[in-house]
Amino acid sequence: MGTHQCCGVHGTEETAKWVWDNHFAAVAGDAIAFETIPPVNPDGEALGIADLVLHQYFLSLFGLPIGELWDLKALSEQCKKSGKYSFLLTSVPLNVPGGIGSPPNALALF
Repeated sequence: MGTHQCCGVHGTEETAKWVWDNHFAAVAGDAIAFETIPPVNPDGEALGIADLVLHQYFLSLFGLPIGELWDLKALSEQCKKSGKYSFLLTSVPLNVPGGIGSPPNALALF
């Protein structure tokens, strides 16, 4: 946390286009951020937090929710235990006008 670095999905316009072309309704991950921090330009230079590509595309342009810090290990263990890997996943953020973040309130229905 002190290094301000974390793993995540490679934040490029190509990644954003792939997510759009594959009709994702939302994205989520179990890392502190969905995309790699710090973002890097094609030359490998580290950029600032304001240069996150996927956050800008997903939230502002696509209206696509981003889930972070999800407990995907527990979900995968439940899938293995039940032998079911298909489920309805719903997540309803808090209804707070002007809010910029919320606990996911996620629920997987097998």
